[in-house]
Amino acid sequence: MSETPPIEVTPPAAPSGGAATATPAAPAAPRPAAPPRPAPASLKKDADSSIPSYPALVYREFIASLVVGVVLTVISLVVMSPLQQQADPSMTPNPSKAPWYFLGLQELLSRVPPITAGVAFPTFVIAGLIAMPYLDRNPSRQPRDRKVGIIIFTGFVVFSVAFALIGTFFRGLEWRWFWLGILGK
Repeated sequence: MSETPPIEVTPPAAPSGGAATATPAAPAAPRPAAPPRPAPASLKKDADSSIPSYPALVYREFIASLVVGVVLTVISLVVMSPLQQQADPSMTPNPSKAPWYFLGLQELLSRVPPITAGVAFPTFVIAGLIAMPYLDRNPSRQPRDRKVGIIIFTGFVVFSVAFALIGTFFRGLEWRWFWLGILGK
């Protein structure tokens, strides 16, 4: 395709009369192209050391998921996990314990009022997770530079695991403290 020059409408030269005439405009001189700006050194380094994720990463993740699936299948076939008797609604076990992932909350409920443990504490945890990026604004991805995030996460994990272990091994009849629970007596 050939380019046509833009049409420029000019007014008539004399007022005596006629219509405006259309004449082709002269092509504008091309502007010199600006030299390309060099990329920052950090982008050059990342571009040089990066590899595409499709063949490399996806393949490794697929192999890892297959290995985990096979290992879990073998463990489920080899290790016998006996079930307890069928649930009897007329007789609840004493103490009635929550599943392991809720034992921390059940332990917290035994120590503080229910409105605090069941409503306020989970609300503060969720609000803290939302506020976490604003509290720890360090752009570094190195763990040694992320002290605030590491301290908060470590405290959360320590308290969660401690409450779950206390609820599992140290709570006996009527949810009383039971020292011999850890020994299996």
